[in-house]
Amino acid sequence: MSTVKRITRNASRAASKSRAQTEAALRNSSRSSAKDKLRNITNTIGMSTGEEVAGAGGDPPAKKKRKSDPINSLPCSASPKAPPFAMAAAGAAPSQSELVPFEKLLLVLGRNYFDVCQRLALDYVPRCVHSITDCAQRHANKRSPRAKCVGSLRQLSTHDQLLEHRPNQFVEFVNQAILRQEFIDAELFVAGLQLMLTFNRPSEELRVDYGVAEIVDGTGEALETCLEHFPPCRWDLRPTYQRIVMGRLDAACFGRCDQREGLFRNVLHLIERDIETQQEGGAGNRRVAAGSKKGTTRRRTSEEEDDDAMMYNYNTWMLTNRMCYDFDRLARPERFQRLFAVLRVLVKLLEMDLAMWMLRNPTRTQQNLCNPTRNPLVAQLVWNGDYGSVNLFVKKLFQMFINMNALQYPQEDIAVVSRLLNLLTVAVNLSEFQHSDGQIEYPCAKDNSQHYARQLWKTLETSGYFSITLALRTIRNLRSPFLRLRLSEHLLQKLNRGARLSTVRCFFKQLHERCWLECSDQEPAEEGDVQQTETNHYPVLNAHRTRPKVTEMHQKQYVEVLLTGLRAYCDMHQLPAYFREIMTRPVQGGGCSVSPSDESAPVDGARIVVPKAVDDERMIFRGIAISADLVLEYRDDVKYLLLIEQQLKTLQSAEERALFGDWFAFLSEVDPTMGAA
Repeated sequence: MSTVKRITRNASRAASKSRAQTEAALRNSSRSSAKDKLRNITNTIGMSTGEEVAGAGGDPPAKKKRKSDPINSLPCSASPKAPPFAMAAAGAAPSQSELVPFEKLLLVLGRNYFDVCQRLALDYVPRCVHSITDCAQRHANKRSPRAKCVGSLRQLSTHDQLLEHRPNQFVEFVNQAILRQEFIDAELFVAGLQLMLTFNRPSEELRVDYGVAEIVDGTGEALETCLEHFPPCRWDLRPTYQRIVMGRLDAACFGRCDQREGLFRNVLHLIERDIETQQEGGAGNRRVAAGSKKGTTRRRTSEEEDDDAMMYNYNTWMLTNRMCYDFDRLARPERFQRLFAVLRVLVKLLEMDLAMWMLRNPTRTQQNLCNPTRNPLVAQLVWNGDYGSVNLFVKKLFQMFINMNALQYPQEDIAVVSRLLNLLTVAVNLSEFQHSDGQIEYPCAKDNSQHYARQLWKTLETSGYFSITLALRTIRNLRSPFLRLRLSEHLLQKLNRGARLSTVRCFFKQLHERCWLECSDQEPAEEGDVQQTETNHYPVLNAHRTRPKVTEMHQKQYVEVLLTGLRAYCDMHQLPAYFREIMTRPVQGGGCSVSPSDESAPVDGARIVVPKAVDDERMIFRGIAISADLVLEYRDDVKYLLLIEQQLKTLQSAEERALFGDWFAFLSEVDPTMGAA
């Protein structure tokens, strides 16, 4: 029996040894394949820093491949494939140099994920975004004390200042409440917004020491200061700000507004109505003046001896010169100025709310956005259940934005609507974020976002004012990089149906094939159909206008559209930041980094030593899915950015170099060494 056991034991050992040898051979083959793929990334980084990077295990660097035509070898959307970043599971241990591209890409995308000011294209930094820790302790923590509000007696006294025709005292009372660190509550906030809409120019007979600008601008500044001191991210003020955006305009001049829509939507409806219709202001004043003259004429015929006494009667004087709050009596330009002033305050409220909401909800974004008890204010105002969809409200906002660009309204007013449109774009994109297996695909634009961009393009294309010039003006005024990229692509497809702007390689293809030469070389004529004067900044929409059947794109316009799309693609995918990261390598044995983009202090010849940037680890989101495929796609984008630089340097004629002047400026921002060259 012992002999049989010994034979069996030896056979099992031999079988296990052969099985182990087979697994080791497979593991070595997969390791060599992964190294071959990732060595290309490492060599790219080494070439960009002027450093020879050796392969893992002391292997010599890979030989340079002979350059081939990058246009005819692959389709525009093709990207090289590589095994996923899970080599440890396959038994391979990637070297430190092979991990560098993954770490740098995760750093760039993770930092941008929490950079809400850039994602929302804010012109300011909210106080709570600047100090998140303090906000978490004082505003988000339900154990923190509630905000102190103005007492009921002071609220009543402040509101009575409007009834007693002392609007300057109303503004003063609001400022005093903020100085006392007291929140004015929803009723006074809505009353301030309504004052900005309805306040009429006081009569000279009253001899007041304030004007319209002091009241309207002062009220707007006071309300914005209130937002900064009592932000909407406070847990106890969330219901109050919901009542503000859904407030009621109770003045008699707003009787035709549907109060169920709320304050925010009614302001947009009034803007839309005034864009599409011509409504003369001051009609109420003329009716009052005509009625008083007619009545005075009758009294003169009946009681001529009492005519002088009646003319200077106190009641008649008060009827003519008393303070008035009537939106319909304002002139057309003044109505627009008031509406956009109110909309500016409301948009700032929505921006501050969504910015902090994004920081507090980095994961489970789709679920929280669709939760009525946890979603941001913009989602509550725009959608009623079907979050992220293109409903009637979104379509109306598209039309308003395009009509304002077509009629060339003042730039500061277009910027307010553009900020609101960008909020909706970010909210639609947030409705698509899925957090599965601890990872988020970012940046991503799925069905909702693509449909949203197509609907905006269709609204632009079907406008009676459509032209290449209008399309360019609309794209310039958009704040969302995603929308600028998609609209640029749709505009190029009107000239070339097969044009795609899905990678940087597609932009290089347009330059390599010199597609702009197919367009007219004449200077595009400025549109003169919208006549504006100093007194008419708000023309009326011509609803019966028909669009031209033929639209022609000029070379200058084609080059501008292509550059706008490239800028938007780089902003959306954070290519400039990634380019700077891979062009900066740490100095061995020190806490500094080497960057070719800074030439202020030369060290070791051409290399520059700059202090290493210290990032707050809490502000870098680590839950972004980074794969070898994604790293290789970014590597190709950087490679084709460098090829675009080389392509532009081959331009010989002065006319072409002037045509691509903005391209040189943009690429110099991405790669400062280009300007030095």
